[in-house]
Amino acid sequence: MEERQIGATELRQKLTDVIQAVKEEKVAYVVETFGRPQVAVISIDAYRRWQETNQIDAQTRERARSAFGMWAERPELDDEWLQRNREQWYSAWAKDDRNDE
Repeated sequence: MEERQIGATELRQKLTDVIQAVKEEKVAYVVETFGRPQVAVISIDAYRRWQETNQIDAQTRERARSAFGMWAERPELDDEWLQRNREQWYSAWAKDDRNDE
């Protein structure tokens, strides 16, 4: 999706054109005030997709929170960390299983 920048004052003057461009040309506008991005104008389809993804992410976070308790909020516990440590845990469990026999 193409992204265009527009100032807040210019947006007020060209709102109808911006809406039309977002709908028909499938572009997103980043609205700036004093040269800093503040908000984005995106199509309703893009917004709905974002909502769906955000809902899935919220559900995943909730499952993690219930599964890991206080550990769920630790930023270093990402997928890479989990994969790396999962391999160590499995090898340790396999070693314990062999020792039990």
